[in-house]
Amino acid sequence: MRRQLGLALLSALVLVTAGCAGGSTGTVTDTATEPPTATLQPGEIDVPDGPKAPPDRPSTLNESSVREYVRTYEYRYAYNSLWINEYTNVSLDCRVDDVTRREWGYETVVTCTGYSNTGVPANATATSGPHADWFTQSYRYRVSAAATQRQRVENRDPV
Repeated sequence: MRRQLGLALLSALVLVTAGCAGGSTGTVTDTATEPPTATLQPGEIDVPDGPKAPPDRPSTLNESSVREYVRTYEYRYAYNSLWINEYTNVSLDCRVDDVTRREWGYETVVTCTGYSNTGVPANATATSGPHADWFTQSYRYRVSAAATQRQRVENRDPV
């Protein structure tokens, strides 16, 4: 009886964790011909709380304006993710890997890497705060006249 109960529990554990071992590669199915949805308005990408606001959407979409827009967006997203308080020193490098014109707008991939160190005021007796790493991460941005989408993609080469 104990053996049957043990096998049943083991089987249940295997079924529950079956999807966990494989993990996700972070790749996104290629849907380059699909435009971003019209219901996703600029600024609706949830940028973490912090000192950096999302950038203003370019008034004219072209390769240059989209390149600067998505690089700034991802930089500010990562910056706010690493930032803890006014004593945080954030260091980030971001690059736009490519910009491709589509029938509905532009598709880009942005890669960032960096870190932050949080200190304390000079007169404080507390110990320094945490060190945080933003390991190399890449995101696909799709920018149309009415919307911006951000999706995680397989990491590119480090910045």
